[in-house]
Amino acid sequence: ALFTKTGYNAVLSRTRYDDISEPKQGAAYFFTLEGHHNGPHTWTGGHLARPNSAPYDPVFYMHHSYVDAVYEAFRQRQRQNGINPETDYPVNTPPGHGFDDLIDFRPYINQITNRYAMSDAVANLVTYEPFANCRNRCNGSPHLYCQNGVCVSRNRPTAAPSGTFAFGDSDGAFRRNQERMRFAEAAGPIPAGEKFRTAPLRDIRNQEDRLGIAPVAPEIQAASMQVREVQARFRRDVSHLSKNESLHHGSHQSISSIGRSYTNSFILDGVVDQKRWVYVPVRIVYTRSPNVKGTDPTLLGNSELQNDVCQTAHSGASKVFVASDGLDYYGNYKEFAIIDERQPVSVTTTAVGIKNPEFGEGEVLFTSYDSCGRPCRPLCLTSVNGQQKYKACSGAFKISSAAPTMYRNSYKEAISVSLSSYNLVDSSLDDASPPVTFVCGNDNAWPWVY
Repeated sequence: ALFTKTGYNAVLSRTRYDDISEPKQGAAYFFTLEGHHNGPHTWTGGHLARPNSAPYDPVFYMHHSYVDAVYEAFRQRQRQNGINPETDYPVNTPPGHGFDDLIDFRPYINQITNRYAMSDAVANLVTYEPFANCRNRCNGSPHLYCQNGVCVSRNRPTAAPSGTFAFGDSDGAFRRNQERMRFAEAAGPIPAGEKFRTAPLRDIRNQEDRLGIAPVAPEIQAASMQVREVQARFRRDVSHLSKNESLHHGSHQSISSIGRSYTNSFILDGVVDQKRWVYVPVRIVYTRSPNVKGTDPTLLGNSELQNDVCQTAHSGASKVFVASDGLDYYGNYKEFAIIDERQPVSVTTTAVGIKNPEFGEGEVLFTSYDSCGRPCRPLCLTSVNGQQKYKACSGAFKISSAAPTMYRNSYKEAISVSLSSYNLVDSSLDDASPPVTFVCGNDNAWPWVY
């Protein structure tokens, strides 16, 4: 079954984290969040049904966002019952899952402990819309309506032959489903290993997955081994450092990422062609802001640096990443700029690729974040009372060839134009000034308020 209201209520009927966490057997499995989380994985099938390949399906991220929302509802229910969700952790855990054991997915994120992952500091990074119900008019969703006290989809299933269910044209959908099933059976099981455990609830409308299990493909094993090799290499590098150096270089950035380049695919609407790309200069203004504890990071001693939530190289050099993502075209581009954390303010310029308007106008979103993953605030160049000024904005642009053009035909030209008009945010602005500036700092503010 999919994640049902019965499953949701079962999870929220418990009060302790141990009650909803795995491993559980027998009747206790009915109340686990992980168990009901398994349902959409196995219901969807394919890559999503196997832990080794599930993240390859974009549905994975939407599904886990929902699971996180259910867990947040559970945390709120705990507080109502006088239980602190930050400290309520199982006593007996499998190896590697202790309260103070490390979650290690370097180089993708810095190490954190399970204790920190359970904290409000992490929980408060995200807020959730209310769950849809008839009292809030299904949360205003155009895809839902209230029926018999429950929000249901406007696209309702209709009966199909042989007791299956399809959507819309039942006969046509049934035939297409049978064709897909024959194709899948001919192709054989997906080479991604074991599937997720079956969910506590079943749906009689669904057929069993008959495709079987195949060993993990070498490509998937290689990707997994690559991650683990990076982790092992990091540990070897750190083990050679002295104790003080180990504390001083507590992040993967200090080992390799400063010297590591980034390669873009130059795929635009399915075509690899560099002529389809033009380049926009982007300015970065980095302020040496306090860390999350409110302390100037340059004043911290080594003992305090060890406990800093986000550790960087502490060499002075750090990266700020800038990305462009097509809003109405398929294509993205990522670049970085090197800033100096030792300065109160560090200003630099980079350039990112966007769709060439000669191949059709488009819309693009620029975003930026620092090496700790903190988003930077976009400022867009605009005209105020006849003068050019930078104002807070969304970072979304419409791409056109209208003058003054915001882009250049090459990365070198984009950088050269910016250098010729180098300035701080609003001084001596001219037509060659970068159309977007990002201001980066740890001010814990939502960057897209404008």
